[in-house]
Amino acid sequence: MSDELQDRLRTLRETRPSKYGLLCAYHRDVGRALDECPRNYPCVKQLHGSLENPDVTPQMLGNVLSLFVQLGVLGAYSERSNSNRYDLTEYDRAAMRELAGLLESESETSARG
Repeated sequence: MSDELQDRLRTLRETRPSKYGLLCAYHRDVGRALDECPRNYPCVKQLHGSLENPDVTPQMLGNVLSLFVQLGVLGAYSERSNSNRYDLTEYDRAAMRELAGLLESESETSARG
């Protein structure tokens, strides 16, 4: 998945830089919410509630979750106008670790350059 994930990240960075920045800023918090949530099919509010003292707002959390779905890290159980549900049974922790590694290495590279 590495090449595919790198390509998707590059495309996101080039076409939607604000979304890419949101992903960089909050991927750790959102990953922690996914890891700590006891539900299989939570909505954003339930995921946000599983975090203690979150830095991420529910709206930002929802935006990053949507990006995780687009990147293939997480599955969406249902996409509705009022509240999406996310399928944590399809949460790919290995892809999440890979994504975090790519984001952190790109952040270090841009800080040096």
